Amino acid sequence: MISRGMIRSAAVLLVLAASAASAAAQAVTLRYKWAQGDVIVYRSVVRSTTNATGGPRGPETFEQTVSQTIKLTVAAVNPTDGSATLRHSVEAVSIEMSTPAGKFSYDSSKPVAPDADPRVLAMSKTVGGMVGEAISVTIAATGAVRRIDGGARVAQKLIDNLPRDPMSGGLAQNIKGMLSDAALRAAVEQTFPGLPEPPVNVGETWTAEQAVGADATGKLHGKSTFTLKAIDGAGDAQVARIAVALALRQEDVPSGGASSVVKLGAGSRGEGEVTFNIARGRIESSTMRTDLPSTITMRGPDGASLTLRSDNKTIMTMNRVDNDK
Repeated sequence: MISRGMIRSAAVLLVLAASAASAAAQAVTLRYKWAQGDVIVYRSVVRSTTNATGGPRGPETFEQTVSQTIKLTVAAVNPTDGSATLRHSVEAVSIEMSTPAGKFSYDSSKPVAPDADPRVLAMSKTVGGMVGEAISVTIAATGAVRRIDGGARVAQKLIDNLPRDPMSGGLAQNIKGMLSDAALRAAVEQTFPGLPEPPVNVGETWTAEQAVGADATGKLHGKSTFTLKAIDGAGDAQVARIAVALALRQEDVPSGGASSVVKLGAGSRGEGEVTFNIARGRIESSTMRTDLPSTITMRGPDGASLTLRSDNKTIMTMNRVDNDK
């Protein structure tokens, strides 16, 4: 026989279950939120390992770790749509490399001697030369990059400071490519992923696309699929956990006449997670792991070619480190 107490208990459980389902299904609006004068600081670390085969020295492994401190200063905010103009600068950078030819490192906080390793000197003129320099980024509340300014100015300053030697030509081209509007736009879009226009429920997805490229690779197309996995916490501490799946494809392979041609292999992809503070409209942390197999064909002055096979694995982490928590 079912008692009235059992019926009441069952009814309470049903109400609680319905309330939980309603909360879980409640859609959230994800937007970046900026306030003029805010200063937001992130520390990013990129660790990559590349295994190469096919060269005259046999299988080789290259390892690299790049650490950066990135500062965003909110210069202006449009109250109508929430878009903002940000002053984006790299405040510090360090690089550690391990190659078959040996190890070397560079730290922007330490002076470089005139007789230092030529590779370290080159880094101090290129990567180190960007420390403290700022570009202007106009970004929508959804993360869409509307405008990039200042890259050409910084690039020319770095090129003007290069030594007058045979290496400078190649370094100048690398600087121009690294600080082109397209490259800077792609870097900002990868750091601050696009958010969906409509509100989203847990389990729903949205996509964003990026196009990057260089002389050796041609045009690369990246498509990121984001999935809202969970909403944790409440109030100012409420965060969205967003899974990211990245698919890469090469739309245009450079012609065989180029001195160096890179062709992406099957399985070029990435996956990671973004932790986004909903109330404050800021990324708290992000991770991304990528796998980029490729073949690299290099052609010498005599016309002879060499094809290397490369497998690059990279892990990127970024965390907000300013005091405004």
